[in-house]
Amino acid sequence: MIQVVGHKNPDSDSICSALVAAELLKARGLEAKAVRQGELNRETQHILAQAGVDQPEMCTGVAGEKVWLVDYSDLAQAPDDIADAEIVGIVDHHRLGDVMTVNPLEAWIWPVGCTCTIMFNLFKMENTEVTRELATLMMSAILSDTVGFASPTCTQKDKDAVAELAPLAGVEDLDLFIKELLIAKTDIQGLSAAQLVDKDLKAYPFNDRDVVVGQIELATLEQVDSMIDELNADLQRRCDEEGLAMAALMLTDITTSTTRLLYKGEWNAILDQFAENDFLMMENTLSRKKQGWPWLQKVLA
Repeated sequence: MIQVVGHKNPDSDSICSALVAAELLKARGLEAKAVRQGELNRETQHILAQAGVDQPEMCTGVAGEKVWLVDYSDLAQAPDDIADAEIVGIVDHHRLGDVMTVNPLEAWIWPVGCTCTIMFNLFKMENTEVTRELATLMMSAILSDTVGFASPTCTQKDKDAVAELAPLAGVEDLDLFIKELLIAKTDIQGLSAAQLVDKDLKAYPFNDRDVVVGQIELATLEQVDSMIDELNADLQRRCDEEGLAMAALMLTDITTSTTRLLYKGEWNAILDQFAENDFLMMENTLSRKKQGWPWLQKVLA
């Protein structure tokens, strides 16, 4: 049995690509199942409801198992016992992380906007049927990760994939589909500060220390105005409890591509030079992968 697992604090691409990759492996005649490393956010719940697909079961451990990693290749984002598993496959659209394997593996790492874009192309390459359910999962993940094609991570391959997937998913009004998806993506009502930070939090090893960078995609920055103190306190708590050099949180207005960066930790002073009135504003910054984290790496180096 191959366990297909996305990263910790799963986003929609992490969940959808795990479900889709498991079906591709089954089509090859292999035993596979998708698992998850956390609770589904509201957007992902919306997507699975649209597709009529059940959520993956919770990952309880991968020791002694064969594993496919989807949507990451950093060990910090993998199951805690990944060192005792055999990684046999990776599908990802991020930088190559620190994964090391004993045996050769199947690896597909493309510079595109979404892991599901790669998955769709693998289905095409292998002449494997794309059902309505799978088409809905892949198209939704692509539109989520590219923020409806607005993200700088979006490529022509992502747009081409959606153009082919929409009729397979039975979607005639793509604009309406995107609108409903983004409404679900930016729904944070009733979530606590800790839940918001956990919503899309990724860990990165950097300069022999650990850093976490989260992102909350919003319809307007005003949605979190009343929670700034609580969010800062939660970031500081993580630094204190986990020994992090920095915990940062991108508050991103997806309508204006403006990001307000919150940050706490030992490396605060490095970023203070870019802040004004206790705010670090990042204009034209929509993507953590291509804009936020690369900028932080350059400044913190």
